Amino acid sequence: MVEGPDGQMMSKKAYKKLMKKLEKEKRKEETKKRVEAEQAKSKKKEDEDLGEYVKDPNDPCADKFGDLELCRSTVLPEEGKSVYDKYKRVKNITEELKDQVVTIRARVHRVTGKGGAIFIILRESFSTLQACLFQNDGISSGMCEYARRIPKESLVIITGVVYVPENPIKKCTQQVEIHIQEIWNHHKSVPRLPMNLDDAANVVLNQKLEDEDHKEEETKEERGKKKTIIVGQNTRLNNRILDLRVPANQGILRVGSGICRYFREFLLERDFTEIHTPKLIGGTSEGGAE
Repeated sequence: MVEGPDGQMMSKKAYKKLMKKLEKEKRKEETKKRVEAEQAKSKKKEDEDLGEYVKDPNDPCADKFGDLELCRSTVLPEEGKSVYDKYKRVKNITEELKDQVVTIRARVHRVTGKGGAIFIILRESFSTLQACLFQNDGISSGMCEYARRIPKESLVIITGVVYVPENPIKKCTQQVEIHIQEIWNHHKSVPRLPMNLDDAANVVLNQKLEDEDHKEEETKEERGKKKTIIVGQNTRLNNRILDLRVPANQGILRVGSGICRYFREFLLERDFTEIHTPKLIGGTSEGGAE
């Protein structure tokens, strides 16, 4: 018999078992504190990276980058043209445009790189394109730093030269690059989004995991493995405008739109007339329908 931590007498076997349990809890607590410290450090660095960039008016490239003022429909297109005609669609940027200067308008999907080499993945609908910015005689360090801090989902206008790389570009639909000459933020997103589109695009086979209140204990096999981040259903619904940008959700909407279009064309070819009947419901409708 030996004396335990609380002064109670216990067998050697029970004492060893208790000490093993206390040691395990101690290691678990130390690991938790270390992870929290690393997360706090990472969040601090991320906040610094996402901080507002103050543009130097004396920057040699000051006329090539920055935030645009709100248009408010004050810029009118030329007669017979759309205001968007000057922008190339991302899906149309192909090898045929090699060495040509193009201007595109798309959303920032991801920004990587540091120092004098910045890589931006641009997204328009299902199409993605890589834009590159390298510090050289025509590109200043301030311009690179500005591009690195552009928040995800910001709407940018980029002018650059189409370049065809030797190696295929992974995770992009377009196998060409844009070497940036000018970059303007047309509509800046918030620095920290409520959900990440890459996380929202993860395949979830167990639908219960999408319930934010659902928690499962970690098994021994799962410990140490990289976990898949799952965006909860409540987060998706509360940020529907972002959730609809996920490729899978866009695909669902396009399939539904295509079915309705072909069904409508089928009936119209047979002299049917499309009508919109009143909606009769029992209670008051917020949409004003009867």
